[in-house]
Amino acid sequence: MDSFPYSDAVMMKITDVETLLRHRGEVRTTYIPERFSVITGGIIHDDDLKELRWTRERNAVQAFGSDFHIPTDYPVYGDMEKAQRKSNIKKMMDGTRWMHDKLLSTSIQIIPLVKGYTTEERAICYETLRELDLPYCAYYGAQYFGGKMGNGINKLNEDVREVIDELGVDGVLLIGLQARDGLSKMPPEVVAAAGQRWIRKSDLRDVPMGTAQSQYLQWRQDVEETVLGAGQTTLGSFSPSPSEVVAHG
Repeated sequence: MDSFPYSDAVMMKITDVETLLRHRGEVRTTYIPERFSVITGGIIHDDDLKELRWTRERNAVQAFGSDFHIPTDYPVYGDMEKAQRKSNIKKMMDGTRWMHDKLLSTSIQIIPLVKGYTTEERAICYETLRELDLPYCAYYGAQYFGGKMGNGINKLNEDVREVIDELGVDGVLLIGLQARDGLSKMPPEVVAAAGQRWIRKSDLRDVPMGTAQSQYLQWRQDVEETVLGAGQTTLGSFSPSPSEVVAHG
């Protein structure tokens, strides 16, 4: 996969996948229409994350039959000791390589998660992406909003651009941001966005299903045609390395 497809996708937590498998006997082909791509991920509450072993995650993903999977998340927070953050990022990337190898014989494609508060920390992720020859990644943006961060859209934009400049990635799945104004600030490498804003934009819980579908399609078209992949290019995109860029002001 060279980049993310411009199509509807369903993103599911691995714990929800397990519930469908265990209690309802549902798999991807019986639960979700074929026209939708399915992305599963281990991005779940920290208490649940502590209990999630790689083998359990792999078994659920493979049994369900996802199209894409964001593997082996580990908590990485700014108030952690630097050594702990680096250790968790390394575990996350060890798990990513392990999951990639275990799913290699299937049609399930891995979308690695990039984390880190410094270039040194993120470089652990970059090494894995280059080793696996993957030109795309996922970036978690939900923590930039609410609490102490407030509306952290400018900081999120800055951090996403740093990742793109440092890694040279072709496609980014941004998790936790679907607001049109926010996405319009993102660089063109952000080609996919996941979140729950579509529920409010479609009035899913308040209007008849036909009306919700119509409103959703209009919102999706607006986002895809005018925002995703159409942002201002990062300076580093004009050169193989940001250090080789000469800016005239």
